[in-house]
Amino acid sequence: MHPLVLHLPIGAIVFLVVLMLVQKDNDKVVTHHVIHIGLLLTSLSASAAALFGFFLSLQSDYGPEVLARHKISGVLLSFLCYAALLLHNAAKKKSIFFGIGILSCLVLVFTGHTGAVLTHGDNFLLAPISKSKIVLTADNASVYKYAVEPILERKCFTCHNESKAKGGLIMTSVDKFKAGGENGKPWVEGDPSASRMIKAFYLPLSEEAHMPPDGKPQLTRIEIAALKAWIKSGADFEKKLSQFDDGDSLKSMVAAIVAAQPPPPVEEQYTFEAASEYVVKNLNTPFRTVLPLYQNSPALQVDFFVRKSFEKKALDELSVIKDQLVVLNLSKMPVEDKDLSTIKLFVNLEYLNLNFSAIKGDGLAELGGLKNLKSIALAGTAIGAGSLGYILSLPNLRDVFVWSTKISDTQLDSLSTLYPKVSIINSQFNDESILKLSKPILDNEGVVQSNADIRLKHPMPGVAIRYTLDGSEPDTLKGLVYDHPLKFSETTVIKARACKESWYCSGVYEVTCFVAGLNPTQVELLTQPDPRYRGQGQASLVDRRKGVPDVLQEPSWLGYRNEPFVAGISFAGQTATVKQIVLSYGKNIGAFCFPPEEVEVWAGENKNELRLIKRLKPDQPAGNEPQGVRALFIPLEPASYSYYKVVAKPVAKLPAWHNGKGQKGWVFIDEIFVY
Repeated sequence: MHPLVLHLPIGAIVFLVVLMLVQKDNDKVVTHHVIHIGLLLTSLSASAAALFGFFLSLQSDYGPEVLARHKISGVLLSFLCYAALLLHNAAKKKSIFFGIGILSCLVLVFTGHTGAVLTHGDNFLLAPISKSKIVLTADNASVYKYAVEPILERKCFTCHNESKAKGGLIMTSVDKFKAGGENGKPWVEGDPSASRMIKAFYLPLSEEAHMPPDGKPQLTRIEIAALKAWIKSGADFEKKLSQFDDGDSLKSMVAAIVAAQPPPPVEEQYTFEAASEYVVKNLNTPFRTVLPLYQNSPALQVDFFVRKSFEKKALDELSVIKDQLVVLNLSKMPVEDKDLSTIKLFVNLEYLNLNFSAIKGDGLAELGGLKNLKSIALAGTAIGAGSLGYILSLPNLRDVFVWSTKISDTQLDSLSTLYPKVSIINSQFNDESILKLSKPILDNEGVVQSNADIRLKHPMPGVAIRYTLDGSEPDTLKGLVYDHPLKFSETTVIKARACKESWYCSGVYEVTCFVAGLNPTQVELLTQPDPRYRGQGQASLVDRRKGVPDVLQEPSWLGYRNEPFVAGISFAGQTATVKQIVLSYGKNIGAFCFPPEEVEVWAGENKNELRLIKRLKPDQPAGNEPQGVRALFIPLEPASYSYYKVVAKPVAKLPAWHNGKGQKGWVFIDEIFVY
């Protein structure tokens, strides 16, 4: 509540100050009343904000010094607002009133500043424009400072700093980070799986202990893997990248991070003139972004997206900013060697990403004139060792990324000896963590014909799908292996899961495959559905169109609440042996849509001479369950009656655990099948 309420006094004070500055003589009476009401609102909302802020301070770990200043200034502001309200009508004390108003504005600024420090950290406003005295590189910084701390700064520092130390843990200081928090150090050297900070990343987002909290930017998969690799290597705060063995997973990880994205821009002083805003704006498209390297910089960065949408002319169009282009990202674009003749025109280019492009290497000779090139990424391309000779002698080149190419380790060693100033990186990140597969899916939608091919599929190659048809849950040892399409003659429930070596099996995928059955002479509704959910009347029961459980007004659904669903099925003129009836119903617990409380089947030679042949009480949910379209199977003794009547009664009183307890439930039917 505190973050919500605190904006009221801020807005009210600003409004009152503006109002007093612009008021006119002939409006003074009206303005006086408006200001008085505004002061009343301000004093009340400031007091409420202070009160809710006090409660909030009891729930979180904030720095005591800043918190104390924020508390005192917040309470002082509420008293000043109340004093201004009392003095507003005192004509002889106008000078005191205006003095209190000015003081209130100053206290408001201070209170807001201390509050921002509590929530965002000490240097929140100035951090984006602060210039680092030292540019951190892999050569002059520890792996922690170079690769680990930037991740923590982006995702963890806002809750673990000197002003707000959640769990007593401060990450902004290396010494205090090493000391740990209330529960000690958040990591176990050499064992990422036992480290509390890693466990917190993998908790469900709804869990209170999940970090970062819901609503904050979450760590990406590669960021988590980097932290795990750092912990696995011993969580060393001083060791530099060059001190790690070439095969070390952490060194590979840092290399992968650098290769995957251009390095953070350093605010260099470029001497060339900036391109016009008009030119830059016109170059931006849905598949190409052109942005300054940093605020007020004449240097530009260009990124291309969507391989299928790439056109050669999109690269040629960059000639108008050839002097300003410093970073060019063509990763996964179908760029060929002949296109490098265009790239050579970008004389100030420093970072070029050609990962997984279509180049083969012959065109690299075109780049021999790029004297400012510092880094080039060629991973996943068809280049050979001989092609690198065209660029390795460039005067400012420092990094070349060539993992997933045909260049051998022997060739790389030879090139590294010839060009010692260039770091040739041939190690890619391999995430050894075990991930969970997604669920398989049913390829067939809607109602299928009897004995039609039923296909299960999974988007990942090499996945084995195991399934059951008896209601049990499949796993790697139990269940049939799906290796050919299935065929059903009647509605069947399939349970399946996907499994693959070195992966966790998926969750269980449960789906009902609805199969067309016998064709009655007539199907009729004997009771009318609720006026809001009439669907297409009795036609909805046999149109083979499935409903959607969260769109109850969709024409497929027939909804019943105040009376039961009753339908008649006639086989007049036919000789059909019926052994099962299936009702397709919608389950949406939140919308009060439950399975029928009771089902009856009546049968006879005509609709006026029927007898009860089946009564069934379906199992009811014991709590919230996923919504879906379900099948209610009603087995019968095989017989050949001319007429059947099916009755499905809605739940009379919803259970105590439901938020609509005691109220009537709904029954939604979209199809009826007879076998």
